[in-house]
Amino acid sequence: MCKLNFFYGWVLAIACLLFSYSSYASVSAESLVNKLDDFRGFRDQGFSFDITNISYKQDKEPRTNKLSVKVFNEQSLIQFLAPAREKGRAMLKESANMWLYIPGTRRVIRIAPSQRLIGETSNGDVVGANFSRDYTAELQGQETVDGEDYWVLYLSAKSSGVAYDKVKVWMAQAEGNLPLKGEFYTRSGRLLKTAHYKEFKQFEGELKLHKLLLVDALIDESYTWMKFDDYRLESLDPAIFQKGSLGRLN
Repeated sequence: MCKLNFFYGWVLAIACLLFSYSSYASVSAESLVNKLDDFRGFRDQGFSFDITNISYKQDKEPRTNKLSVKVFNEQSLIQFLAPAREKGRAMLKESANMWLYIPGTRRVIRIAPSQRLIGETSNGDVVGANFSRDYTAELQGQETVDGEDYWVLYLSAKSSGVAYDKVKVWMAQAEGNLPLKGEFYTRSGRLLKTAHYKEFKQFEGELKLHKLLLVDALIDESYTWMKFDDYRLESLDPAIFQKGSLGRLN
């Protein structure tokens, strides 16, 4: 009887190993990181969408701002629509470079990667990063969260030009591979932000990120709800992605 139990134990162990191997064989880090990008835009096409941010900090009134975003490949243009004191501001991002225009000034200010770790530019890097282009992806393992199985995707920055050096993302093993959450780290390994992917919605026939909760790991009770709406394919004039055009957008 003991020999029989021993035999069945080995059979079960081998079956588990084969199942684990077949699971890994059915997915790759590259396919997951591509899906992560696809949830936040349209590949190789011009498109636009709107963002409403509601930011909360301890002992302060919630702060709301509204943005209009236009994207084509490596270029993205963010225009500030509200509140009134920020209306007319514009932010241009091209690959790892970012510039800010503020009405009333004649200069377009370049934002260094270190400056992008705070404030709204930090939030912009979390949602606007091109993970498949800027990061090397590695499938680190599997985890079960609240009874659901997830792949753990580990992303390492290819250069120092991005704001976050390491990113860790949990993506569902179920059909669709929806992301659950992402953690954003500095080069030293310090956690800065945690993104919770809360809701997805169909736009232009594709499933896109609709609601995200972004939690600041450094400041207690500091978080932002981000709502993404009205994703739309659009033919965009390349001229709007020039630094010299930022002051003439309105």
